[in-house]
Order: sequence, then structure tokens, then C-alpha cells
Amino acid sequence: MPCNDITDLLKILVDQNDKFIRYTLRKKTCGGDVGRRAMLTEWLKNKSINEILELSPQALFDKFPTKSKTWEYLYLKHFIAIKSGLAIIIGENSGGIKDFCTVDSVEYTSDGITLLAELSAEGMSDEIKACSGCATCGT
Repeated sequence: MPCNDITDLLKILVDQNDKFIRYTLRKKTCGGDVGRRAMLTEWLKNKSINEILELSPQALFDKFPTKSKTWEYLYLKHFIAIKSGLAIIIGENSGGIKDFCTVDSVEYTSDGITLLAELSAEGMSDEIKACSGCATCGT
């Protein structure tokens, strides 16, 4: 029987030059992957935080076309999670308790930055439903 906690855990690593290295998006309770493991890493790797934040949902769907609503949702879920985490790293979002992406920790080292955050599935669903792909809001 599945658990009732549908919170996800996000881990993002960026290098000392604010270039994206990798991320993971997993279920909080069991640690299982959300969709495929880090399914957008190769697309985003070595892009700057600002480059990624400027990407639109249309760019995502141009890169990963799908006719399945499930996979469309999963790609968009990863995309919004990453952008939310990166916005926290640069101070555009607070990552506070009222945000759907809340900071657990941020570690600064000589190699770069590691962000750990929790994502509320309800909040993520609201973000995805609200998105029409027009890119006027920056997501």
C-alpha cells in the first residue's frame, strides 16, 4: 500500500561558476525516482543558472516531445522543480515554509553549491496547472 506522503526531495549541484552540474528528484518517503532519474540533467548540464531560468516550457517540450500526459507532467515537474531550486540559490525565491519548494539546506564549498529542498506535490500541481506554456511568467 502506498504511503500518504507525496513530498519530493530535490538536490541540485552547481559549480563555482554557477553552472548546472546535476540534480536528483526523489520521493521523500522511499527515495524512489520521480519518473526517470534526473531526466533533464544532460540537457541542462553546463548551462548557467540564468540560462536555465530563462528557458520556457516550450523549449522543454521542443527538446522532449511527448504525447503522453503522464510524461508531459513528469518532464514539467522536473523542469519546475529545477527552476524553483535555482531561483532559491540566486535569491529570487525565498524557499520558505509557505513556498511549494522549501529549503532544507544550502552548502557552499570550493567546488560549488549544493541545495537540498522539499517540494510539495500539491503546490507543484498548482504550478503545472497554471502554466499554459506562454513563458510570460518566466517558467
